[in-house]
Amino acid sequence: MTRPTTHSPPTSSLFLFKLVFYAYLLRLVAAPAFAIPTRDDIKLSKRARTVTSASKAGLAWPNGGDNLDQYLATDKVSWFYSWSPQTGVRDSELEYVPMLWGKNQVEEFNATINQTISDLNVSVILGFNEPQEKGQSNLTPQEGADLWKTYLEPLRTSRNVRLGSPAPSSAPSGKTWIRDFLAACNGGCTVDFIAMHYYDVNATDFIRFVTDYHNTFQRPIWVTEWACQNFNPGQDHNQCSYDDVVLFLNKTQSFMDETEWVERYSWFGALYDLQGVNTDNALMTPRGKLTALGEQYIGSEPPRTGGSGNADGPNAPGGGDGNGAICTGIAWYTLAAATWLTTAFWYIV
Repeated sequence: MTRPTTHSPPTSSLFLFKLVFYAYLLRLVAAPAFAIPTRDDIKLSKRARTVTSASKAGLAWPNGGDNLDQYLATDKVSWFYSWSPQTGVRDSELEYVPMLWGKNQVEEFNATINQTISDLNVSVILGFNEPQEKGQSNLTPQEGADLWKTYLEPLRTSRNVRLGSPAPSSAPSGKTWIRDFLAACNGGCTVDFIAMHYYDVNATDFIRFVTDYHNTFQRPIWVTEWACQNFNPGQDHNQCSYDDVVLFLNKTQSFMDETEWVERYSWFGALYDLQGVNTDNALMTPRGKLTALGEQYIGSEPPRTGGSGNADGPNAPGGGDGNGAICTGIAWYTLAAATWLTTAFWYIV
């Protein structure tokens, strides 16, 4: 009886090909591209904010003429203000918006505002800075109404400028102050839009907060200061990480770009000294050069994170909806694809 022919052990070229193929798949899945990236080696493209044609972005800018031109690299930034009736900047392409900061600035404002309007073709003036805060302009609603009627309302008629409301802080007392101010005006104050500030760590709450102001006062909105910063008592430890800041800015700026009744906004900050605000919010370095966040703000670069963070702050559940989610998603999709290909190859070959 003839002994049946047996197959030799699987050391053939086909087996070697399988080994090489599996090794390649393993290398693909474990590639460094799917390690947690640093903020410098990842740039979003698929889910980053798409820069719109709108140029709502502005600068809260107390720095004089230094390093301003770098913000003109795109058309995103169109205006700036300096908490003052005078600009301190010569020959800027950006629109300047003067401010009457408070009663301590009345003399300077009254002496210079008409010349500033003429020289710079001013079309908008901002009202008082955080009037309900003792450390800021510190005005009662009646004092605010009296100052407005004396120094701002006449300019609306004589110089044909729009007037923005006093800008309260985001403390609950701010909304009450604006209501009481409008009541004290008794119809004598023309407020063309509501200016406001927001400091906290939750982008979803920011959207609710701004929407509530718009619904309450039924006027367009300017957010003239905002940042991912927790000023609540006893919460110094509960601040945004850098990745939180990136995602917070991305979500809030996208909302304002896409919302018709938000006319303008300015992030805090484009300053050398952030005055107690988390320095991860800085748009420029201490030497005055744009940070990665500054590039994101003007739309020259997409948001960049280290793969973590959350737009709704350090205590929000789950991951952020930015870089971290994208990298994790790509890794899982690649692993699933590799598994499927391995299985298919095994059965086919």
